[in-house]
Amino acid sequence: MSAPRRIKMLRLAIVLTVIFNLLALLVLARATPILVTVYMFLGQPLLMAALILLIGTVLADLRAKELL
Repeated sequence: MSAPRRIKMLRLAIVLTVIFNLLALLVLARATPILVTVYMFLGQPLLMAALILLIGTVLADLRAKELL
């Protein structure tokens, strides 16, 4: 059975957040100019995309349960 779209979006948001956290951990462990650049150009948009997906998923869930 396939998971609902809301669940898939939530899983994607979690994966994006994990990738963001791994990049942040790499920068904390070994702050080279390349890692900091990758973190700034890839990590920040990943976190923003995860937050947008999370907000969209919460709103979709509230609408599905007729609470919004």
